[in-house]
This record gives sequence, structure tokens and C-alpha cells, in this order.
Amino acid sequence: MGKSKTRSMRRYPRRVDVLRRRLFAAGRRSAGRWLILGIVPVVSTIPQTAYGQRSRMGMVKNRAIDFSDRVVKFKTSDGVTIEADYYPVKVKPPKKTPVAILIHMYPADRSSWKEFVPLLRKAGIAALAYDIRGRGGSTQPASRKLKEGYDNRDPLLFKDAWKDARAARKWLRKQKNINTNRMVLIGASIGCSVALEYAGHNRRIKGVVCLSPGTDYFGVNSIEHIKKCSTIPILLMSPEGEFSAVQKLVEASGGRAKAHKYPGGHEHHGTAMFHAPYGKKVQKRIMRFVKKNLSINCKKKPDKPAHKKTPHA
Repeated sequence: MGKSKTRSMRRYPRRVDVLRRRLFAAGRRSAGRWLILGIVPVVSTIPQTAYGQRSRMGMVKNRAIDFSDRVVKFKTSDGVTIEADYYPVKVKPPKKTPVAILIHMYPADRSSWKEFVPLLRKAGIAALAYDIRGRGGSTQPASRKLKEGYDNRDPLLFKDAWKDARAARKWLRKQKNINTNRMVLIGASIGCSVALEYAGHNRRIKGVVCLSPGTDYFGVNSIEHIKKCSTIPILLMSPEGEFSAVQKLVEASGGRAKAHKYPGGHEHHGTAMFHAPYGKKVQKRIMRFVKKNLSINCKKKPDKPAHKKTPHA
């Protein structure tokens, strides 16, 4: 029987071709699969999509990408559950977007970044703002007494806080619309310490922004950590009253970190700088730094033509 089928295919190739096309069209309409032994190969009626690959049974393995703002949770390597706000940017697959991880100051939580997130998204940058272990939604497991450790500024808790940022990046890597090879860290106060320590563990990070960084917040030695970030662009910003720590960090970086000083003191600490009279300038400076290091084209305003002086008669 197999030989007769093969002969028919050789003798009537055009008929086989027409039959194959008709069966394929019919299969698509009926959402089924057609198989004619010896003549027509399996025809899948579920087309491969940009969101996933077809399995052997014709089902799409991967679901459509969820572009909604939402609360997410993920676990660190030492078993802490971290809660975060995820702000994706909608793109057409297979395009991916860069991302910024936002790390809050003490005693704030992840909501302190909400007003800054729209600037990132406008530039096509997704954002993930998480609660540091022991704060907000990141207090599990209860047996670890993380909230108590955070409230008491326990150095042992903050010593491991960089693992929260590592877990955030690991979760982002699983998102099909995110390119973690184009990632920046933005921290405030103790969030700066966490960002600098994690950047020392992952030199593929494209940039670190620090608002009111310290040299030894809660026992986290940022002087030593910034030395490990020799290949990573770093932007340090603080009010004048806190600028001595910035100068020490710049020196420890070998002069590679860039520093900017603004008026005021502790009342403009960390993300409180956004509410200062110069808050918009701070945000714009951050965005210029982030866009540059994520290779996002910045639209430059055309130079005004110089006015030619007309000679007097």
C-alpha cells in the first residue's frame, strides 16, 4: 500500500499539491489537524504566535504577555518573599524594553517612587519598585522577624538586603518583554547602599543612581562596594548638608563616579529631593543619565541661530 501511495504522488504531483492546500485551508477553518498517511504531512491549524511556541499537540505553550501594572512577589536565594510594584511598558513582541529597579530609603517603602515612574515609562523604560526585606509587603516568612529587624536597623538584616535586588533581576529575566541586559539601579539612602553592593556582584548593570548615599548606612560599607563598580557609571546626588559622604564615595571610586550637590540639608534626604524647589532638575538629571547609559536617544533641542549684528550706517 505504501508503494502505491508513493507512485500516486510521483504520477500526480499537481493533484497532491492542490489537495494539500485544500486540506490546510479546511484545517485552519475547523481548528483541527489533518493527516493523510503517505501523501500529506501533518498540518497544524494553530499558527505560531509572537508570544510562544507551538507544542507537539498544537497548543501554544506561552500565554500572551501581561502589560498591566500589578503587584508581584518573588523569593530571594535565602528564602525571603519580596513584594514589588511592576510597571511594564507595552511593546510589540519580540521587542523588549530596558528596566530600572527602584530601591527605597529608610523608613519609606516602594510607594515613594510612584511620582518618578511616569518619567521612566515615557522614555520607554519599565520599572520594578520593591519593598526591602522587613518593610511593607516584604516581611515573610514571619519566623524570621524581618519587620522587627528592619525597624531596629539590624545590621544583619541589611547585610543581606542586596539579595533582594538580585532576586528582582532574576524575576525580571523571566518577563519576555524585559531586557535585563539593559538595566539600571536607582536607590535612595539605604537603597543606595543596597544598589552599590549588588552592582559589585553584577557588573552587567548599565548604571547606578544614588540619592543621598552614605558611606556606612546600617553597617553596609559602601566605600568598599563602590570600589567593585569600576566599570559601571555611577551618579551620586545629595543636598549640601549630606555632601561629605558623596565626596568620600567619589574618592573611593577613583574619581569615576559623578557627583552633584544641591541646596539644603537632611530635610531633602533621598527621594525628598523630588519635593524640593529644585526637584524637577534632579529628576531631569537622573533621566539624562539613565537614557545615556541605556542607549536611549535623547532629543536635543536645536541650537538657536546666532543673530548677526547689522553694521550701523
